[in-house]
Amino acid sequence: MLKLEALSFQQHFLQSSKRYPAIVSGIGTGKTLCMLVKIFNFCEEYPNTLALIVRKEFVDLRDSTLKDFTNYFQVKIDSNKEYHFSNGSVIMFRHGDELNVLKNLNLTIFGIEQAEEFETEETFTMLRDRLRRDNSPIRQGIVIANARGHNWIWKLWIDHPQEEFDVVTATTFENPHLPQDFVADLKRMKIESPNHYAQYVMNSFEQQESDDALFTTEEVYASAKLDFITEGARKRVMGVDIARFGEDETVFSIIESCNVNQWYQVFQDSWKGKSTMETVGKIVDLVRTWNIDQVVVDDVGVGGGVTDRLGELKINVVPFLGGEKPLNPLYTNKRSEAFFMLKELFTRRELKILPDNILFGQLFSIRYEFQSNGRKGIVSKDKMRKDGFSSPDRADALCLACYHKDSTLNTEDTRVTHLTSNYLEQEVYA
Repeated sequence: MLKLEALSFQQHFLQSSKRYPAIVSGIGTGKTLCMLVKIFNFCEEYPNTLALIVRKEFVDLRDSTLKDFTNYFQVKIDSNKEYHFSNGSVIMFRHGDELNVLKNLNLTIFGIEQAEEFETEETFTMLRDRLRRDNSPIRQGIVIANARGHNWIWKLWIDHPQEEFDVVTATTFENPHLPQDFVADLKRMKIESPNHYAQYVMNSFEQQESDDALFTTEEVYASAKLDFITEGARKRVMGVDIARFGEDETVFSIIESCNVNQWYQVFQDSWKGKSTMETVGKIVDLVRTWNIDQVVVDDVGVGGGVTDRLGELKINVVPFLGGEKPLNPLYTNKRSEAFFMLKELFTRRELKILPDNILFGQLFSIRYEFQSNGRKGIVSKDKMRKDGFSSPDRADALCLACYHKDSTLNTEDTRVTHLTSNYLEQEVYA
């Protein structure tokens, strides 16, 4: 039987004998550890228990839940994603797409990790129907989750819970063992990311907007007023955001630098309604006029044709695919990673931008949201359109240039170092 020096709210959950115990709490409150300990101890106490632990996505199950389990208990999971006890008990680990094949199983206990990832109570209800194995005096269905407005978890455990539903709630600050620098950063988050702070730190069940503004007005306006030394050798990078829709702009944004820590935007231009080859001609002209070291092109859609033609012309071009896997796993995709790198340049006062009100407005419109596993992602252009915002083409072009700026300086690529300095590097999303 594994012993855990538990906090009061954790102890309540661990000792609960109700049929459906739950923890709904802020980040860093040990939800995953508590669920795993409760299920592990249950399997040891009641021989021939069949337990199931579920996570919606396979990647999260593999990279988070399974790793946590093996690290906490110093055991190995077999190739079927199962752990077998000497007393005949078994813990199965499955993700959402595998659940349909389990409908003929009779379970003693199950746990749903990050249950708010499931949009409806369908999975919980299906597993609830499977709690009928007769090897123990009690059977339990466990849920651990972050608050997420008035969803199915709120309805079943918070709003009007039935007798068999038992829930404990806690904010992040109720865990006194978190690193002090992390706690201090959470408090700064109250201003920088108020929606995230309310939901994931203060465990608020109030309906929140899902996203926060990435750039503040202060840092954007301050960037336009920076005064950098402009003497010496220059390196120049041009970002090109290719128009995808009729009202979008194709934007050309050039940044240059005399040293690795000071970059400034020296040129920006845009047009609409031009053909792919006209855009290629414009890029070639700008490369010659400005002596550009590297061109970065949004390679999605028609951008692919621009990239291919520039390569044929021996232009130093880098294709950018925003949906690709990022270098840093803290981000949902490469576009999100790039914008958070741009954010750091603004924060560190290492980028001076042109005083363009349209660019300012587009930067202010960039918003981000969190996945329940802690990854950060920039809100997609399609979602921005639905919310009434135009495509941030000028901000995108600037972002493209800045993301690949280091490779022109013949220095070690520092993008990963910069990105991992963010506060979310710590794996506290348990």
